[in-house]
Amino acid sequence: MVAGLIHAPDLTPPSFAEGLCDWSRGDGTPTSTSYETCEAARIARADADFGDCLELRTIERAQRLRYMGELPIRRGAVVEVRVRLKALRGPLPAARVAAWAGGLGGRGLTDLPGKGPLVALVAHETVTELRLVIARSARPGVTLVWDERALYAHVGLDLVGVCGAVVRIEDLQVREIGDERAGAAAALPGFVSASAEAPGR
Repeated sequence: MVAGLIHAPDLTPPSFAEGLCDWSRGDGTPTSTSYETCEAARIARADADFGDCLELRTIERAQRLRYMGELPIRRGAVVEVRVRLKALRGPLPAARVAAWAGGLGGRGLTDLPGKGPLVALVAHETVTELRLVIARSARPGVTLVWDERALYAHVGLDLVGVCGAVVRIEDLQVREIGDERAGAAAALPGFVSASAEAPGR
């Protein structure tokens, strides 16, 4: 077992293929509406790039997708969210990774940042990878700085642009990549360290 990971939680959300009842069209909180019965969302099987994945048609100018499970933000941890997606047809949207910060009593911390940078999808069938990093303090590579009030997150992404875009989205990957106090990068089982990943991943 890798040193320092004995108590690290498994942050990986369930795959889209397991069902869309855990995936929200809103901020991911329990009262938000899921994609389970939404006609704009379906599971695409055996995609050439992603295998089984989510196919989403945008019906809002800012189409949200959030995991409704609460992903813990441990003290001192640095959390990375990665997702790959591609536009299939229709207008080309921009996309960003996003996260909702939750505090004590399920209260949303609206004064904390919750959106990564928008990235334009430049061509149909071109795979784009998005990445967002949450940490307790600013440092190179950190996207969102959340203070100690943030105890958990609802993570996902936004598709922004003209309605009617059809986008396929691979399962989200979420991991702790290090400890701010130790300054070490560590990958959860099943993930490859950033330095070892192949170009383009």
